Amino acid sequence: MSQRRTLILAAAIVIGALASFLVWNYVNGVQDEAYSNAEQVPVFLVKQAVPRGTPGLQAQAYIAKENIPRKFKPSNAITNIEDITGKVAVGNLVPNQVVVADMFVDASDPSARASFAEKLAKIRNKDQVAVTINLEAVRGVSGLIQPGDFVNIMVTQVAQVGNTSDGSTTKAENGADVLFAQQARFLYQKVEVLAVGDTSVPEAGATTDTTAPGAAPTTSNGMLTLIVPTKAAQYIASVPPAQLYLVLVARDYKPVAQDPIDLNALLPGEDPAQLTPYGTDGPDSSN
Repeated sequence: MSQRRTLILAAAIVIGALASFLVWNYVNGVQDEAYSNAEQVPVFLVKQAVPRGTPGLQAQAYIAKENIPRKFKPSNAITNIEDITGKVAVGNLVPNQVVVADMFVDASDPSARASFAEKLAKIRNKDQVAVTINLEAVRGVSGLIQPGDFVNIMVTQVAQVGNTSDGSTTKAENGADVLFAQQARFLYQKVEVLAVGDTSVPEAGATTDTTAPGAAPTTSNGMLTLIVPTKAAQYIASVPPAQLYLVLVARDYKPVAQDPIDLNALLPGEDPAQLTPYGTDGPDSSN
């Protein structure tokens, strides 16, 4: 009895699979016949997502020419891929869209430019805000900071050490004159710079070559806009600009907690265990 049931079940599976194949084959045959009877015309299809602001020349790498039935071709579809050269994507393009003339506009068109609010992308799934600080050259790395760079933010405060009885000379605990009039501590490390002056991080797909002949250098007049979480913006805004000090760091810089310096300890150059900023052997590239 059990063997009979097994045979019936196997036969049912085979019949079901055969029926599915026949239906699939019929539907595809009808579709092929419909397409073969429809006039095919060439269009340009988006094959890979293209972000807003992408130059047309760069976007061409993600667009391919294909044939579709005439009735599906938009009246304003581009007929030549060169039609988008020198223009930029006015919106985000998704795969399988037919490229039409309205998707790309001149770079000078305001609609092609993303607002600063659109550049406030989430970082580690947290909303970000933009906060601007104004620093003089020495405290702002002498104008070397560019949009997209990362900086460490230090705050300075008057060194908390003993004073002489008449207040004329600051003394350390051991009675020696104090070399440090202020103490610098790290407020935040690896903060992303959104804009320098009125120059912001390039939009998606755009490039900025400040070394090209005639290219205008980035000028800040001390104005730096940072992208940070809301709480961090509160901390930064709570410190007077005269107490802020920035240091430029590499993109692959790894933040490490730093203790306040001991104002009464040996200077690094007097400490046999340190001597140089890079350790006792100095900045030897072979190490």
